[in-house]
Amino acid sequence: MSQPRVTPAAAEAAERLTGEATLARLVSGFAAGIALLLAFTVPAMHAWSTLREERAALSAEARVLAHVITQFATRNPDMWVYQDARLRALLSAGDDARSTLEVRDGTGRVIVQLPMDLAWPRLAASDTIFDSGMAVGSVRVERSMVPALAGTSLVAVLALLLAAGSYAALRLLPLRLLRQAMGRATYLATHDQLTGLPNRRLFHDRLAQIGLRTSRYGGGFAVLALDLDRFKEVNDTLGHAAGDELLRQVARALAATLRDSDTLARLGGDEFAIIQVDAQQPRSAEALAARLVERLSMPFDLNGNQALIGTSIGIALSGGPKAGAAEIDPGQLLQDADTALYSAKAEGRNGFRFFSAEMNRALQERRQVERDLRRALAEGQLRLHYQPQVDLVTQQVVGLEALLRWEHPQRGQVMPDAFIGVAEEIGLLNRIGEWVLLEACATAIRWPGPRMAVNISANHFQSADFLRAVRHALDSTGLNPRRLEIEITEGVLLTDTERTLATLGALREMGVSVAMDDFGTGYSSLGYLHKFRFDKIKIDRSFVTSLGDDPQSVAIIRAVIAITQALGLRCNAEGVESIAQAALLRAEGCTEAQGFLYGRAMPEQDLAVLLGVSRDAAA
Repeated sequence: MSQPRVTPAAAEAAERLTGEATLARLVSGFAAGIALLLAFTVPAMHAWSTLREERAALSAEARVLAHVITQFATRNPDMWVYQDARLRALLSAGDDARSTLEVRDGTGRVIVQLPMDLAWPRLAASDTIFDSGMAVGSVRVERSMVPALAGTSLVAVLALLLAAGSYAALRLLPLRLLRQAMGRATYLATHDQLTGLPNRRLFHDRLAQIGLRTSRYGGGFAVLALDLDRFKEVNDTLGHAAGDELLRQVARALAATLRDSDTLARLGGDEFAIIQVDAQQPRSAEALAARLVERLSMPFDLNGNQALIGTSIGIALSGGPKAGAAEIDPGQLLQDADTALYSAKAEGRNGFRFFSAEMNRALQERRQVERDLRRALAEGQLRLHYQPQVDLVTQQVVGLEALLRWEHPQRGQVMPDAFIGVAEEIGLLNRIGEWVLLEACATAIRWPGPRMAVNISANHFQSADFLRAVRHALDSTGLNPRRLEIEITEGVLLTDTERTLATLGALREMGVSVAMDDFGTGYSSLGYLHKFRFDKIKIDRSFVTSLGDDPQSVAIIRAVIAITQALGLRCNAEGVESIAQAALLRAEGCTEAQGFLYGRAMPEQDLAVLLGVSRDAAA
């Protein structure tokens, strides 16, 4: 018979209970030790102090009586032993009626005694009587210790009461405080401090418990992974305080939409997760996701500022296995929900998607691309191919556009469209851009003459290291800056205009030329020509492809060429595939062209045939 599985939450609870029991025993032992110390030490100290005081008092009394009798003996050297009445009077004068007094001679014989009926135990003290400097007898004083013991007993009773009170205080108060502190620490360890929701740790524990229960007793549940859309915009425009307030409001809105039996957690950042239990799936999960999307599409008031966000949701279902079936893997369910969430974001956001095997395959392929791309950059699998740019009048190659290729060991040559987006998401795009700049400049040095055009992504262009990368490529290769041409698209110009202007100005100061790529496909191409100073305009291939069939394309190309001529800019037409297209472009005044008519992108070793010169001669 299989042993029942212990969930992480149950194991942690058992460990916490064991720790609390151990702590309780330690506190109880400490409290008992303090109580016993009080119960025994206080009476013992009182008894010792009382005994000392009684001994001192008896010794003083015996000394005084011995001195008095010594004085009497000095005045009557031959008579004092016979004067019984006088001695009794002397003893009676110093007696406090609580002591037995007696006088003995030198042989120890009792001469005078004033007896008292003293209760046991008794304490005695004696002192010597002198006559002419010689010891002739002694005085003995004896007293009962019962009154002192009665006082000590009273102190002992009070000490016991004090010990009992101390035990109760030391036993109960610290345990209560410690339990409160442990409870607070446990809460902080399992809850998000900003929203008060369960955090990732507690969510995983509850997911494991629900999964175990479902595996044993049947039923089904759904895991929903949520990510807020446009949350970063709120942080960037209104500040992090507004972002925190938005997260709190979102948490309250989500909680109000759920049942008490559901679990809502904040996993971190703007990521939330939900466990929906005991419902008809997938219908219930779909209805809940629709409600959540609708609710989070409403505006949120952030101190007078309205924030419109939205949410993307991925849903994974447990499948509802019956009792005795294979156990559910909670971690895999959450991973599946994350995969569906990624798909929902990729398909336009502000919606929801259910997990499917196809999504998982796509995600696995993407992760494989990520791993392979990191390896490609480390092992030198990236290559540059070069497409010629031709002067339409002289038909000479005046430029080369560096185009990135990935020589994959298994998949062969991979085009940039298949991996550039992944490289940007995992933070490799700038490193790849720096490598392309360096490699393109090194190639340009080996083939003097043509300009070398390099495409730069918007992220790389806006990065703080872009100008440094350009200077490094020029300095390390020794390339003349006038032979380097940076190609950017309108996406570079959409944000941070002042910084973009500064970067363009720095490139111009270095002597590097700048070309606007894919001109005419954006919304503000003409406006950008007014704001920024470019050296060349590249007409998008979509206009060139329909050049012979669409009169509007001819009109657009004619207008673009006229603009470049008026501004004194070079004009390049992409995607030229026929002689007719080239002739029409040349007739309209276009200065450069590139496309399959003049050559496809080729590796460096094929440039010799294109340029009509050997690499050795070029060098």
